[in-house]
Amino acid sequence: METPSDKSEANKPHTPILFVDDEPMAHVIIKHHLKEWTIVSAYSAEEALDILSKRHILIVISDISMPGMDGIEFLREIRKTRGIIQVIIVTASNRIDDLINAFEAGATDFLLKPLKKEEIEDALENILVKINRWKKTMKTLFGRKKQMNPEQIIPFD
Repeated sequence: METPSDKSEANKPHTPILFVDDEPMAHVIIKHHLKEWTIVSAYSAEEALDILSKRHILIVISDISMPGMDGIEFLREIRKTRGIIQVIIVTASNRIDDLINAFEAGATDFLLKPLKKEEIEDALENILVKINRWKKTMKTLFGRKKQMNPEQIIPFD
């Protein structure tokens, strides 16, 4: 259960979002909906992978239908080496298979176009609550590790 401080922390857009879509108008719409966020734009999955190799980004919003590598292939590439990145897949398609394939590939969420501000904000809030919980857990684990002697730390078998 989240506390009020978890929720208020989650509402702060600290981290940039990588938005991946081959349609320029989609970038205009997302920047309009998420004015308070830092949006990094990529117009292909290949360009997005290059950005991810150079920048610390934890949230990606990607369209499914793009020339070259599609959004599901892109998601699979992310999962190979960057499992912590939270990926929201978006599509204008009405195919149930897209939804199933996205979740099977490891999508965090799935939204239909046209993108609605409230739905995007809800998905981002859920992701930020999760990231904040991870940060607290990591702090706790590192705190415990510092209090232990090296002999007390038992490696996993």
